[in-house]
Amino acid sequence: MNKKNGKLPVLLGVAVWEAYRFYKGRGIFNKIRYKKQHEAVSNYMETHYPAAFYSDIIEADNGWSCIINDKGRRILLYITKADNGTFIFWEKEE
Repeated sequence: MNKKNGKLPVLLGVAVWEAYRFYKGRGIFNKIRYKKQHEAVSNYMETHYPAAFYSDIIEADNGWSCIINDKGRRILLYITKADNGTFIFWEKEE
């Protein structure tokens, strides 16, 4: 009985941690929370950086951002959404 009681706080802690990650859109939950943004970034990447990959999308001032990794270069990609629903991108190389 004592072992069960010892595992409960650990399991509860893990459940709370995963709920937090889901709420914040971190890890595997990032593509769920920011689905439309990921679709837009993927299309942008196909055109501008076909061999590159990008980080999780995070919320930023008036939009979102992610880091593009392209052959050793790191590019900060800012994303906003226009009133008509179109995504607008601008970059800053780090």
